[in-house]
Amino acid sequence: MVRPRSFLPLVLVATIACTGSTTSTGGPSTSTASGVDPLVPYSPAPTPAGVSTTGFVPDPLTAATDDGGSIELTPVTTTMTTAFVHGARALTVYLTAANPGSDRWSGTIGTDAEVTDLDGGVFPATRPDPGDLHPAPARYGGSNRSFQRPVAIPPAGTVKGALVFHVTGGNRPITLRISLDGGTSWVEWATNLGVF
Repeated sequence: MVRPRSFLPLVLVATIACTGSTTSTGGPSTSTASGVDPLVPYSPAPTPAGVSTTGFVPDPLTAATDDGGSIELTPVTTTMTTAFVHGARALTVYLTAANPGSDRWSGTIGTDAEVTDLDGGVFPATRPDPGDLHPAPARYGGSNRSFQRPVAIPPAGTVKGALVFHVTGGNRPITLRISLDGGTSWVEWATNLGVF
């Protein structure tokens, strides 16, 4: 947060530069000030939020659906198993899916969902194995409902669920990708693989 003390000199310099005021010898300035009055609090009008398709966990992103609508997906939290089973650990992403439209949406969120890494590894979402899911996800705003199964979201409704990825290798930057229109378009979150 910028403190007013450090902001004031910048405003005064900008005001002097923008007003173009001149002084004459022996009298007050005859030109009038233009622009923003530095003594009146000012904030520009807010810019409307656009539809975002890329971001960082836990940013809400808007995924296009194959029927021309959209679903807002928010990864509320992630969990990671510490033990490797058959060379892989389970990364679970707990999501909230919201339907901003006026029609009911039905589909399977995990059909086209994957994690990619900097080495070119691609790990598709899979059905959870025993021990992959957190025993009390509601504590963190999540649900163990599998998004590998079909869901129906009413207009202005939300559904919580989880996607599981069996990822090999160590901790590293990854990208979570989900498509709700058969892979035509994707929403992508950057995050880190590992125990947080």
